[in-house]
Amino acid sequence: MTDRIRIAVPTEAEGGIDAVRSAHFGHAGSFTLVDVEGGVPTPAGVVVNPPHEHGGCGATVGLLAQHGVQVAIVVGMGGGPRAAMASHGMQALFDDRSATPRQAVEAYLTGGLSTFGADHQCSGH
Repeated sequence: MTDRIRIAVPTEAEGGIDAVRSAHFGHAGSFTLVDVEGGVPTPAGVVVNPPHEHGGCGATVGLLAQHGVQVAIVVGMGGGPRAAMASHGMQALFDDRSATPRQAVEAYLTGGLSTFGADHQCSGH
């Protein structure tokens, strides 16, 4: 059994560990994946986000689940993707301070992130 955790961080454009984070889950250009094993983060690739159409966030959550994502560090998302993540056993964490995936994962490793709750949720998209 491994203690590896795969984290997804919404990013702008082509993504990457030092890319600019996207403020909204469903409209992110990509998701940067980072594996954490034994407390050590390792870049694990970038997943291009499908176009955000009706049900687009659900497709995004499914895509992340296919890539083995267990945790997503997000700034904003709606109730639909939040519920879809929970149904896939994925955890959403809130972070509105980190500028890059590298910084977001460092905040995760130091325990500085909270669970993404209803008070963080976007509406009206």
